[in-house]
Amino acid sequence: SSGINAEYGQVEAHKSKFNGIRVKDRRDISTHEKVLDRKTRVVILKMVNSGIIAQVNGVVSSGKESVIIHCNGGSLPGKDPTPVPDECVLKVHKTTLNEFSRRKDYIDRRYTKLISNNKKKLVEIWSMKEVHNLNRLRRHGVPCPEVVAYRKQLLLLSFIGSKGVPAMTLKEAVFSRDQLRSAYEQLMSGMKTMFTKCQLVHGDLSAYNLLWFNGTLYFIDLGQGVLSSHTAALTYLYRDCESMHGYFDARGLKGLHDARSMFVEITELEDLNVKDETVFLTQIEHLQRQEVTNFKHGRQSSDYAFESCFNESILQDVSSSEDEEEGGGEEK
Repeated sequence: SSGINAEYGQVEAHKSKFNGIRVKDRRDISTHEKVLDRKTRVVILKMVNSGIIAQVNGVVSSGKESVIIHCNGGSLPGKDPTPVPDECVLKVHKTTLNEFSRRKDYIDRRYTKLISNNKKKLVEIWSMKEVHNLNRLRRHGVPCPEVVAYRKQLLLLSFIGSKGVPAMTLKEAVFSRDQLRSAYEQLMSGMKTMFTKCQLVHGDLSAYNLLWFNGTLYFIDLGQGVLSSHTAALTYLYRDCESMHGYFDARGLKGLHDARSMFVEITELEDLNVKDETVFLTQIEHLQRQEVTNFKHGRQSSDYAFESCFNESILQDVSSSEDEEEGGGEEK
């Protein structure tokens, strides 16, 4: 009973944080934190004017890399207009972030030279990367937001939540014993599907970028996700395992595997030495150098969906779109 009361109280406290969200005038797309630059506001206004977005409501989340704005959907233009989910979010990747050297670690080295030190191009490429990663997850049944539309560094995604109240992150959620077990099992299933079928590693998994809503675990923030044949993919995956093991261990989940055993279950690399961490890490380094995981699951580097978009012509399009926007160019 006390557990149920605690959970109910925590849910009500979470809802109260968003009671102040009010529908704003269509022209009012600025935020209380003044984080949207003029060009981003122009892009949002175009989405409103084209009917893709019916109304913009308010900021529900703001972090160091992006701002999440709740809105109501309209319809996608075309001969047969496609309805947009009634509740959506605009995810705006910030262009003022200074931690760009770290982002380049998550992009194939063959292409980072094409970006050079152009921060805006890098942010736009990062956004497209997240679009393709999210689409991959959805194709293979891993719960995550649906990409409705995107333009430059702005993504229109389905809303995980209800009536303007976003789903709780794992950091915020209070679980019963059965719910905690279910969350762990969904995590392991999702991470394994991502690695073996989507051929992706999240790369920055934590209790802050997993959402819990109506008994389902959702993966979010896939911009840094890398191909499982990336030169550091296994290192990133093990770091994700350590992060999530720490979370569930702190929550008191019984019968929890250690991070190394989680890693083996996800990758199906059963020859790894899980008893000795030093040996284990050495084996991971060797696998990354030899790209053994590529051959184990029949993967080739060219199989990555995003790679076909990541070329010089796209970067030229990104550059030219800045001039186009000044003259009122059409949205993608």
